[in-house]
Amino acid sequence: MNAAQRRVIGPARIILLVGLALLCSAGIAASDAPGRIQVRSAYVSVQGGVFLLNASTIYPLDADIRSALADGLTIQFELQAVVTKARRFWFDSGVVNVTLRRELSWHAVSERYVLRDPVLGGQQVFTALDQALAAAGSVMDWPVVVEPQLEPDGTYEISVRAGVRRGRLPDALRAIIFWSDSWNRSSEWYSWTLPR
Repeated sequence: MNAAQRRVIGPARIILLVGLALLCSAGIAASDAPGRIQVRSAYVSVQGGVFLLNASTIYPLDADIRSALADGLTIQFELQAVVTKARRFWFDSGVVNVTLRRELSWHAVSERYVLRDPVLGGQQVFTALDQALAAAGSVMDWPVVVEPQLEPDGTYEISVRAGVRRGRLPDALRAIIFWSDSWNRSSEWYSWTLPR
């Protein structure tokens, strides 16, 4: 290899390495993007043989959610909890798979955001969207499993994942945008060993 070839290879390698570094940093930046759903923290407390899940999820305050609520759509927030038993020589077995759902809508007359729990029937009212999203992402003392469902000598893992999807549509909008399903977004799984 002569000196001219060495000069060409050196800068080409530098350009290649710089390009790879930029791609890696773009991937890291995309994974920490502010618009993604993230389970920030989660833990389980045990009271009277009932395992109660507490979790904090960050839902993005973005233009899509704002415009959807302003257009009369209901946004559905979900927290899925899965408890599995670890097996040594086979696939882990599922014990519990439950989902907590909440619905957020904009009430145009009162100019308030209304967060409902469709199962329990309760609701909260907020003046600001960021407050409503924070409340939608806060789960306290949600019973997910009871002691009799678990074997005394078993090792169990609990995983939680948060998601957001478009909920109910007004009849007029349902006819117009029935084909659109770009709303289903979810976080990564957040997992840990279930305390015993």
